[in-house]
Amino acid sequence: MRVDPTANAFARLTLAGASSASIHDLLAVGLAKREADLELAEAEARRIVGSGASWIRVRDISAAELQGQGMSAFEAWRCLAWMEIGRRLATANKGMANSIEGPEDVAHLFQHLRNEKKEHFGVVLLDAKNSVLRTTVVHIGSLTASIVSPREVFREAIRDGAASIIAVHNHPSGDPTPSREDIAVTRQLVQVGELLDIPLLDHVILGDGVVPEREFCSLQREGVIHG
Repeated sequence: MRVDPTANAFARLTLAGASSASIHDLLAVGLAKREADLELAEAEARRIVGSGASWIRVRDISAAELQGQGMSAFEAWRCLAWMEIGRRLATANKGMANSIEGPEDVAHLFQHLRNEKKEHFGVVLLDAKNSVLRTTVVHIGSLTASIVSPREVFREAIRDGAASIIAVHNHPSGDPTPSREDIAVTRQLVQVGELLDIPLLDHVILGDGVVPEREFCSLQREGVIHG
């Protein structure tokens, strides 16, 4: 369907459909409180996207940058909240009863953590058949480290009656190569898991996923976890 380029963002969106809309039109309609605000919202969208019109540019924008474009703190965080909802919906596991067959499945479950600026430490809680009971983030660290305690990790497993767990965390640097701290924490979790009879099956470190070699690292495959 031919869309009139002189139409406003809302008109273009409704004619073309959301899946075919430009990044600019999606942002403009998302930012506008009502149709009368579209002209201002379109200008705001142009400033946010910039000349590159890159999804990566929008993905990585911060609340401070949005406020620098004239948004209030509430408006900036509302915008980020909607973008995060979209990310989580896009990566949500549609079948939480599915079994985990390998670290690829774990990386998919936590794909939304790849671009976080701080380390997030998550846990996959599994039943006796390796079906996913629940996934959760138990700790958020700094730009370079996530010092998680076994108590934080296994509290969730005990509460849900998990038979086993898989740990996962992201590296904000984008490089999933395990650090000495990663290996030390993993070995500690293995020991505690053995005491509680809730084994740690794997610890998956997420990279940025830009190239296959940087997608993830499995410490079970690396030989840090045996079994």
